[in-house]
Amino acid sequence: MLPHMTKRFATALLWFLAGWYVGGYIALFLGISDLIGPILGLSAAVLFAGDPLGIVWPHGQMVLPAESEPEERVNEFAEAA
Repeated sequence: MLPHMTKRFATALLWFLAGWYVGGYIALFLGISDLIGPILGLSAAVLFAGDPLGIVWPHGQMVLPAESEPEERVNEFAEAA
């Protein structure tokens, strides 16, 4: 599994490229400046990789489940005898 920051970097790169691609098509069909592609890509990368609201990537430290005592297993057949 990839480390946490490597996932964020890969996500940022993919969203940047996807946004640039979509922005290029928008510029082509609407006849506006080609700069809409990198602007859209950069904003998508910042929103998803930076995740200011904590929706995609959890904030804070990961909480591991506390270790508890193992449950005592009861053999129902031994009790019946």
